[in-house]
Order: sequence, then C-alpha cells, then structure tokens
Amino acid sequence: MMKIAIFSDSFFPLIDGVTTSIKNNMEILSKKNKIYFFVPSGTGKLNISNSKYTQLKSFPIKSYKGYKLRIPTFRKVYEELKKIKPDLIHIHSIFGVGWEGLIAGKMLKIPVIATAHTIFPEVGSELDLKGFERTQAFNKIAWGFMRTFFNKCDAVITPSEIMVKELKNQGINKPIYPISNGIDTKKFSYSKRKKRTPTFISTSRLVESKHIDVILKAFKIFIKNNKGKLLIVGGGPEEKKLKQFAIKNHLLQNVEFKGFVKPEKIIKEYKKADVFLTASTIETEGITTLEAMSTGLPVIGVDARATPNLVKKDAGFIIPIGNEKQFAEKLEKLTKNYSLRIKMGKDASKRAKEFELKKMNKKLFENYKKTIKNYSSKKY
Repeated sequence: MMKIAIFSDSFFPLIDGVTTSIKNNMEILSKKNKIYFFVPSGTGKLNISNSKYTQLKSFPIKSYKGYKLRIPTFRKVYEELKKIKPDLIHIHSIFGVGWEGLIAGKMLKIPVIATAHTIFPEVGSELDLKGFERTQAFNKIAWGFMRTFFNKCDAVITPSEIMVKELKNQGINKPIYPISNGIDTKKFSYSKRKKRTPTFISTSRLVESKHIDVILKAFKIFIKNNKGKLLIVGGGPEEKKLKQFAIKNHLLQNVEFKGFVKPEKIIKEYKKADVFLTASTIETEGITTLEAMSTGLPVIGVDARATPNLVKKDAGFIIPIGNEKQFAEKLEKLTKNYSLRIKMGKDASKRAKEFELKKMNKKLFENYKKTIKNYSSKKY
C-alpha cells in the first residue's frame, strides 16, 4: 500500500478539469492505497475509502468565482507530512496549496510529482489585473512562474503529447510524462442518435478563455437558414454577457443555458445532443470533449493545443481559431448529413476508448513508482 499526498488549490464542490481528474483517479487508487488530501478550507470531500483530509485556511478570489487563494505558512503542512510520511506527493496546482506541498516535500525529502493541467499565462484573462493579464509582460512572468515551480519538482505529468513539447520549449527540464486524465467509457457509453433536427451542446466553465461567444456567433449565422438547438452547460463569470448576447440577437428560442449540471447528470445532457462544440484555445486535453466523444458525439473544435490531436479528422471537424463562418458551415454540414454525424460519432467513441480511465490510471501509478525509484537512486 502506497501513501499518496494530493495537493490542490481547487477541490469539490467546484467542478473543473482538475477536480474531475483527481476524483476519477483517486477513486481507483484509494482501493489499494492511502490517500491524503491537502485542500483549501471550506471545500468538500470525496466519497472514497482510505482517505484523510487536511483543510488549509484560504480566501475566496473575487474575480475568479469558486476558487480560493491560500497564503502559504508551511508549518501545518510540514507537521502533517512529517506524521504521515507519504511515499509520494502529487501536486495539481501551482499556487498557495501547491507551493506548500512542494516546499514541505523538499524539506522532508519526499519525491514530488506535479501535473500541468492548465497553462497559467492563458487563464490570466480570468483574473482582474486591470489589463496587465493581457500583456506580453504578464505572459513572460507567468511562464517564469510555471517554469520555476515545475523545475523544483522531481517529475511532471501533463495530459497530452503536445503539452510535453510546449513545456520543454518553455524551459522545463525535469522528466515530463504524457498521461491522459482518462475517461470512464462504461459510464460515458456509446449510443446511436436518432435521425432528428440536431441539438448541439457545449459543456465548460463560462470563462473568456473557453470562447463560448464564438459558438454563439457561429450559431447565430447557422440558425438564419437552418433548424437546430444549442445547449450551453456550465456557469461562470461570462454567463451574464453571453445571455445578453443571446437576448440581443433573438437566440433564446433556440439556445438554452442549462447552468451548472451535476456530474452524475451530465451524461443525460450528452445523450440529448447530436454534436459537441468547443471553441476553447487552452485545452491541455479536454475532459468534457472526451466525455462527449465517448457517448458518440462528433466534435467541432478549433485548431488549438490538444484539441486537434484528440479529435482528428474522422471524429469531427477542426477549424481555424475564431472563424465563426467556418464554424457555422460545419454546423450546417452535420445538420444536413445524418449518416456523416453517425459515422463521426462512432469514430469519436472509438477514439475515446484509447483514453480508457483504468488504463490511464495504471500508467499514472506506474509513473508514481518510477518517480519514487528514481528519487531513491538519486537520478534527479
């Protein structure tokens, strides 16, 4: 039995790619290992065995709803880790809680592995820094921050091959392992959609970097000469602005804002739909895209980061970033061609099986063991 300490600045009940990845993987690993969670105060717990929680006093971030900021003090974490004596520390974020795990791990000589779930420079738009978050200077500082953090770890995980290249290009010189977050293909099982007027679906946090506005603008072009419905699942700071756009452009008859949907109910939303849409430019993998593909939805996505490699040509369409006209053309093409929708949906589901959760989880645990072994033999 391995003792694993998990550190994350975001945790349940917040739902995002990080928390989903933690939940899915720790549910499996907790069956044969002991999991110790270090998370912000006021967060919840997972319904898993062999787990213990240490909550660290944190403060809400006004401009980043649902997320919290921890100002590191180190002593509490250091004392807890000293008692626990974990075999490995796995960090899922590079802010206050993450830094506490990193520094305490170094002081106690515990191997530390960290996952690069997010590209910090590109989520800066979600922070209110009076415009500085959009400058080249911020981008340089943010990458420097990431580089400093990950180069202090013993190994780094990232969900896709494209991210391995990007992290290396940015000067991260520790071993980097591409390990998908994984998808439970039994839970998100394939089902053939009926021949009907299509429903399109987008599921994500409603933040600027996800570019839901591009989807709405494309749908506005599409709906002028076609029939269809658009489901927007998720909540966030951009929700009010997006709804105002839909009202102003008379789209509410065909666009439904579903708000936050609980994870156990999201499958029903996918089953209602016929095509999955994403205009996000920041996906290091795209968990919701994988979920949708697994259920048999073809994807219309943009040529950015991990999305093109995930979707590939047989599972959907990839269009240039921000090209609303081409996006609308692909909406129309899949609307008019039912057999193409079904073929692409089958190919999407087949592609998703390559990222089956149990297989990815096994790979994750093997890399845990590899990192511990390398640390013990002082290869770092």
